[in-house]
Amino acid sequence: MKLWQKIFLYTMVLVMLAVSITSILLLKNSFSLALDQRKQSVYSEHEFLVTSFKSLMLTERLRANAVVLDENTLQEFMVDTFGKSKNGVAFFNGEIQQIYANKKMKIPKALIDKVKNGGVSHMQVQDYQLYTASGESIEGKNYYVITENSIRDVMETHENMLHQIQVITMSCAMGISLILMVVVKLLLNPLKRVNEGTREIAQGNYQKRIQERGHDELSELAKNMNIMAESVETNIRALEDVAEDRKHFIDNLSHEMKTPLTSILGFSDLLQIKKEISEESRIEYAGIIKEEATRMRTLSGKLMELITVGEAKLEWQNEDMRKLFAEIETSLKVVADSHGMELACESEEGILCVDRELFKSLLYNLVDNAIKASREGGSIKVLGQFEEGQFCIEVKDEGVGIPKEEIEKITQAFYMVDKVRSRASGGAGLGLALCSEIVSTHRGVLRFESQLGKGTRVLIRMKGGKQNAQR
Repeated sequence: MKLWQKIFLYTMVLVMLAVSITSILLLKNSFSLALDQRKQSVYSEHEFLVTSFKSLMLTERLRANAVVLDENTLQEFMVDTFGKSKNGVAFFNGEIQQIYANKKMKIPKALIDKVKNGGVSHMQVQDYQLYTASGESIEGKNYYVITENSIRDVMETHENMLHQIQVITMSCAMGISLILMVVVKLLLNPLKRVNEGTREIAQGNYQKRIQERGHDELSELAKNMNIMAESVETNIRALEDVAEDRKHFIDNLSHEMKTPLTSILGFSDLLQIKKEISEESRIEYAGIIKEEATRMRTLSGKLMELITVGEAKLEWQNEDMRKLFAEIETSLKVVADSHGMELACESEEGILCVDRELFKSLLYNLVDNAIKASREGGSIKVLGQFEEGQFCIEVKDEGVGIPKEEIEKITQAFYMVDKVRSRASGGAGLGLALCSEIVSTHRGVLRFESQLGKGTRVLIRMKGGKQNAQR
């Protein structure tokens, strides 16, 4: 059963119950008032009848000059008095034996008992008749007088009104049902749009947006559904980008591994197949094999470091930047000198909380990249300084530079601006990707500035530095 049908049925039932209960209560109240009025009227008639009968008896006793009328005379007097009355009248003696009734009546058995035990008047309704009973003292004896009055008009009016209420209730229910159906349809129409839009989104149309109208809960639902669709679309695009990046990564990895393996296999076959080979050729082939094997080792090491940098358990500790920069300069000085370049690593005195090995790997890779991009005789400067609670690192070279359109891509794994020169120097395009991951792990920001033919400037900002702090 659909939602609009449930709302329609439940509301219609509640409306019918409310109308019926209200009508019945009003009718019951009206009937009670009418019955009470009739009872009051009947009771007054009963009292008047008894009082009149006693007065007439007194007059008859005086006329007959008798002290007390005997029972036969009393009955004859009852016949003369009530014989032509439209309402029923009956007299019972103290032993609850009927001594007179002007007509046949179905007097409730318990009515006289109530009067006898209670000593007051009682009334009871039975079969459209209202019976009134009271105890009276007549001619020195106890009698019970019972009168019967028809209340058929009151009962029939009540039944007619009850029937009319049923008809009115059904008519109102029919009218309200039609109006309610239209109203529910109109009110739930936005929900239908939300449902249809959600179905399209669930089927993969993440560009779908649900129309928002008004300021009610359904418009809020549509707004939230649009926010969800936008979030899902963003996440899907991100996943697609990740999948695409992984595909490129695997393709590039396969390509980078294939080239040295091909060289190694090729020259190994030459050494194995050629029977006569000069010492000079043998040394050349062996050198090429060694060079390609070294390249593969470097590639695998960089790749493993890149994979594990975000997963390894880091050892955070406070490091003196001046001492750490001095260690890095000592380690890299030999590499720079072998390429005929000048290297200077300097830092202000201060403490920074870092993972020592990752931080050193960051600077090693940046300097190694600068060396590969520089010409013989060039200079490389690595500077560190504290600025407003941040530690700023600057790595500057005088190399070939990077085109502006390439700067955003250089941190992608296996991406190389000059593939020939990079491969010739043993690079695989993983150094800057690793640097980006290390800086991100340290909650830092990595930025590049470069001009073709003039060199490149790498800027890093890390949070949490304390200038001039002593360990």
